[in-house]
Amino acid sequence: MARPARLLRVTAIATLAVLALAQEGGDVAQIGSADVLRVGAHIACRCGSCKDTVACPMALQGCGFCNPARVRIAKMQLQGMKDKDIIDVFKKEYGDDIYRADPNNFFWVIPYGALGLGLMAIYFFLRQSFKPKVANTVAPTVAAHEVEVDPRYLEAAEKETSRLE
Repeated sequence: MARPARLLRVTAIATLAVLALAQEGGDVAQIGSADVLRVGAHIACRCGSCKDTVACPMALQGCGFCNPARVRIAKMQLQGMKDKDIIDVFKKEYGDDIYRADPNNFFWVIPYGALGLGLMAIYFFLRQSFKPKVANTVAPTVAAHEVEVDPRYLEAAEKETSRLE
């Protein structure tokens, strides 16, 4: 009696396995492949909650755009389409703004350039701030005896200095 129950269990498991593989979602292993992610890195996600590409980690949380896009990319690759052709299909359907290009070779110039400009600004600021002040050695253009002084001030100064003596 144990033998028919075991046979029934094995048959049920085999049937479920065949049904699971026969489903359209049987491409799950392929949507995470390097080929799909390579193409997906050039397609922007449209789910609204992320600003990443179809190769983003949101697909693992059930993103409404990433998973269907990955399945579609995998199917197109199985049909023999090239990466550029797949991207062109997405561009045609969603517009040119869905395409994300590779970063160029000079992406490192901006942060290091900004750092260099900042260091130069600090250098010139410190150089200007700690520059020794040069005494004014230019001779006055008007001699002391040529300066006209108000007679009232002269009288007040004479009275003050006469008290000191």
